[in-house]
Amino acid sequence: MLEHLRVLDLTDERGLLCGRLLADLGADVVQVEPAAGSTARQAPPVAAGAAASSMYWETFAAGKRGAAFDLDDPEAVARLRRLAGVADIVVTSWPRERLEALGLDPERLRRDRPELVYTVVSAFGWDGPKAGYADTDLVVWAAGGPLAPHRDGDLPPLRISVPQAYLHASADAAAGTLIAVLARGATGRGQVVDVTAQEAVGVATLARVLATAVGDDHPEWQTTPGRRTGGRTDQSGSGAATPNSLKKWHCRDGMVELHLSMGPAAGAFTNNLFGWMRDEGAVAEPVASWDWRVVPDRLVSGELSHDDLDVARAAVRTFLLTKTKAEVLEAAIGRRLLCMAIFDMADIAGSPHLAERSFWGQVDIGSVDVRIPGRMAQVLGPEGPRVRGRAPLLGEHTDVVLKEWLR
Repeated sequence: MLEHLRVLDLTDERGLLCGRLLADLGADVVQVEPAAGSTARQAPPVAAGAAASSMYWETFAAGKRGAAFDLDDPEAVARLRRLAGVADIVVTSWPRERLEALGLDPERLRRDRPELVYTVVSAFGWDGPKAGYADTDLVVWAAGGPLAPHRDGDLPPLRISVPQAYLHASADAAAGTLIAVLARGATGRGQVVDVTAQEAVGVATLARVLATAVGDDHPEWQTTPGRRTGGRTDQSGSGAATPNSLKKWHCRDGMVELHLSMGPAAGAFTNNLFGWMRDEGAVAEPVASWDWRVVPDRLVSGELSHDDLDVARAAVRTFLLTKTKAEVLEAAIGRRLLCMAIFDMADIAGSPHLAERSFWGQVDIGSVDVRIPGRMAQVLGPEGPRVRGRAPLLGEHTDVVLKEWLR
């Protein structure tokens, strides 16, 4: 799809995915590293044994060619600038000060080539009062807003377990880059695509941003588990206003996401759950016969109390501890329940669904055949997005890229 495009990739662990997505679409993406190697080569997780390597690097640098330059050597930097001078796209997550010192900033490169598409991935943007702030994945999540819901009651928020902020930003950067390339086809001019991770995580959780904007004074993270809130109950099928602690349940081999929805819109699904429990003798009357479509009205009238709801939740908690994730999913399909297993990495790796859809890519890492996350989408045709090769060794293609691009 993008075989005609040359991409000079000046990213580290903060932006690797952008180039990987462009490479999957067929672009010639050249990953540039300092002579000592990219810091992304040490990004966790690091595999042990014969394939000892950063799996982050091996996954997100896959499909690219690699070139290494001594950035303290003026002649090497001049060669790198010449590569930038013939690229269709430059993608970077390097600090602004470094790029300006090397003469690789967008203003300088686009002065001579206004058709260049220059994409920047950063924490807070190319300019603005926070542009120079130091950052980590945790800082970006905190600044972006979505970290606030991840807390237990009044305790401090919990960090996102696996770094994700820059993956959101890098995917957005790839999409923005393609839009700019499309626009260039109509206008002949390139653009600067300025993507910030802070904004990317805000967009990824846009529902909360919009709820705040329209004056929702009851966000879910302000509901302390166990607090009695009068007659106000969450009647949404999604459980958007229910504390996270009341939506995640332990089962025999992990956890499931399940919301005890109530009210006319979604209460019937909870009736189905309690019907399953009643069939297996796991819940006693009168809870077994509640109609969850009218439970909110019964709470408002005082016929039911929040203590009664706690009894129902305790029955669900005990019941689910006897079931595996697979059993819960089978019941969800057969009995029409609103729930889903919370998959761990072993579940994902062993998923027959992903295998059937040929999601995984196969690459050779140190003479070991390794599966890595594969194509972003299936395309009905002979050439869709796919993993086009392993991640490059340090400087593996420097000479051939210089020869091909600068001939």
